[in-house]
Amino acid sequence: MQESHPVIKNELLAYLLRPRRIVFIVNPKAGTNLQKHIRDSIDNHLNHKKFEYGIWLTKKAGHAAELAQKAVKEGYEFIVAVGGDGSINEVASALVGTDAIMGIIPAGSGNGLAMHLGYGRDIDEAIKKLNTAEVKTIDCGIMNGRTFINIAGVGFDGLVSNMMKGSHWRGFLPYFLKSVEAGLSYTAKTCTIVLDGESLERNCFAISIANGPMYGYNFQIAPDALLDDGLFDVVILKDAPRWQYFAAVPSMLTNKIYDADFVEHYRAKNITIHAEGEHHVHLDGEGMVISEKLEFNIKPAAMRILVPQPKNQES
Repeated sequence: MQESHPVIKNELLAYLLRPRRIVFIVNPKAGTNLQKHIRDSIDNHLNHKKFEYGIWLTKKAGHAAELAQKAVKEGYEFIVAVGGDGSINEVASALVGTDAIMGIIPAGSGNGLAMHLGYGRDIDEAIKKLNTAEVKTIDCGIMNGRTFINIAGVGFDGLVSNMMKGSHWRGFLPYFLKSVEAGLSYTAKTCTIVLDGESLERNCFAISIANGPMYGYNFQIAPDALLDDGLFDVVILKDAPRWQYFAAVPSMLTNKIYDADFVEHYRAKNITIHAEGEHHVHLDGEGMVISEKLEFNIKPAAMRILVPQPKNQES
């Protein structure tokens, strides 16, 4: 811990204005591999009058959550996930209900939440944005006891995430190719969906339970979703000819997905999904297969996160 502020020499002011503790939890195997220069980026672009930092590297799946818990115990005020959506999910899961504040440095392939919040894709620029970012309180989602912060998906997109699991080929092209493969092979399932006690039955190609609006690559599945409104946006893609799904992809880039005939949109706090057989599911892009019924609950004001200021407000 630094004993005095490097600029302010008055002891009391130096104590009051001492640098705040921030730790960067880095997934060295995340999608873009740009994080291999993270120490140089932090040295060059972090405001060292404002922050004193640590850098911790993850070694295995689940390690980011363990390190985030360790950081909380050691009194770090800011805990920054450096990686993709999976790394962000792990860190966020450990910070729910604590006083710690999460930051994000995008180093994955899609970077959906980071893009929505305004961090962009450039690591150096994202670190600069931490210097002036503001703290915002946001909701999170819980599915069968597991935490997600951005989007959960059931059906087609869950299958894509499971197909991508373990792949060393990352980026938009492999994701696109797997999406085409899954789109041609996945069979819609009849699901009973209960939204805050109201039941409906649909033949579903995909169901998105959205806290935030977008997947990676700027594809918006729930363009009206807000991270702090205490509600999920539930987007149902009903069974339709495959060409209609592919034809609707551009509408996800123009916030027009709700205009498609096969799309239904609802808002709810609590969702239950029943269907026969296994569910292909993803939580923030991490794929899994679940045989039991799925229960989603919103947890309002669950955690605090650093949000970059708009460019015209940065100083």
